[in-house]
Amino acid sequence: MKLATFTHGGATRIGVVVEDSIVDLAAAASELPREMIAFLIAGPHAIERAAAAVKNPAHRIALKSVKLEAPIARPPEFLAIGLNYADHVEETKMKRPEFPMFFNKQSSCVTGPGDPIHLPRASSALDYEGELGFVIG
Repeated sequence: MKLATFTHGGATRIGVVVEDSIVDLAAAASELPREMIAFLIAGPHAIERAAAAVKNPAHRIALKSVKLEAPIARPPEFLAIGLNYADHVEETKMKRPEFPMFFNKQSSCVTGPGDPIHLPRASSALDYEGELGFVIG
């Protein structure tokens, strides 16, 4: 199941992406939380209810008519791993760490698909990176 946070008609809520549409869980299963962290905390019952809601096409909205948001806008914790592949170690001219190098990132680093990226005044350029996030519950 592909969960998503989206904005449509001026309201931000959660849904399930199905092909080229999104099932609006606020409309399809109004008893479910409307925010992703609360939904995930609700556990297996919420997932089962969302899966059942997906089967009813009545509350689908075309994906092209919504704005996808970051799944969790302000995660309570955001950890990253640095120097975790050989090309990056070589690029930085640093020594390969013996153990994974974890570091904290600010939750304000999270943006949604297609959202602008902030360039701090202290920087003159952005670095191209691929990022992958996990939600661990």
